[in-house]
Amino acid sequence: MTKLDRTSSSSGNLFEQKPEVLHYKGLSEEGIGKVFAYLNSVSFNYPIGFPPKMDKTTGSSRKF
Repeated sequence: MTKLDRTSSSSGNLFEQKPEVLHYKGLSEEGIGKVFAYLNSVSFNYPIGFPPKMDKTTGSSRKF
């Protein structure tokens, strides 16, 4: 895959599609899922397919 260009971005709203949408229009749900997994791995700096485990103790409202 190509490297993610973090400097390229544009704003949009609900009624106007951003130019970035054109890359994903013909993709299946599985293809969009793969892109989503790649973007998450780049954003949060983990290897693709090995997301970090969620720490469920930080949001716990139980009192010990």
